[in-house]
Amino acid sequence: MNRITTNEITEKANIRTLLLDDNGRIIDNFIVLNVNNNDRLLISDSSKISDLYKQVTKYIILENINIDDISYSYKRISIVGNGSCKLLSKILKYNILLSEKVFFDDFSFFIFIDKSKPIEWIDIIIQSKDLSKLEKIIEDNIPQVSDLNFKKFRFKYLITTLDEVIGINPLELSLIDLISFSKGCYIGQEVIARMDTYNKVTRKLVRLISDFPFEQKKLSTHKSKNVGQLLSILCEDSEINTSLALALVKNKYIANSIFCGAKPVFISD
Repeated sequence: MNRITTNEITEKANIRTLLLDDNGRIIDNFIVLNVNNNDRLLISDSSKISDLYKQVTKYIILENINIDDISYSYKRISIVGNGSCKLLSKILKYNILLSEKVFFDDFSFFIFIDKSKPIEWIDIIIQSKDLSKLEKIIEDNIPQVSDLNFKKFRFKYLITTLDEVIGINPLELSLIDLISFSKGCYIGQEVIARMDTYNKVTRKLVRLISDFPFEQKKLSTHKSKNVGQLLSILCEDSEINTSLALALVKNKYIANSIFCGAKPVFISD
């Protein structure tokens, strides 16, 4: 796996890593869990079942690796927000920082603390047959948020989903923590190394606000010069009566007036 992914994969630690294409663009963003000395569990952020399985299979023709698609055998629960580790430890009556696998009553699950996120983020990976047992324990203590409110939360912290950034260079998304610059070669490594060494990253991930709905993905100057693209849109936030978006904007135009169609948009801190 080290020959195809961006981060250093070891037998001692679970990790998040990227799979890139030859041009250094994102194919997948996933977690690698060490199940035992011989087996690893790969958990993709893709909304498409088995997509990671298909992609990795393409790139390991010369590797001595066997891959099985067990997408339906596991589920993921994400607990996010500052204080999550302390709260979950209290609920489970177990310090989750002490172990990456928790044995609880008659079932077990993996704990992955995602340090690549700008806020406390815990992913629990559990066998599908045990999901309802853990859900009851968690839902009695931690409120579940709607898809809309979770999207607002993501926008606040500039957190993208994989489906929003497939085909984007990870350095433009500030995903540098998912890349090891000291390990050996991997797919797309030459492009990433060159962009980092020569400071060739030309776009930045920003949050945009507008008094009008976003009608297209292209962003431009008042003279219609292309300055970036929208990645995701939140049509309207009723609390502030504006439309929100995550976007990539060229660095040299960050301080300029930006338009979506003929409507002005603004970068929000």
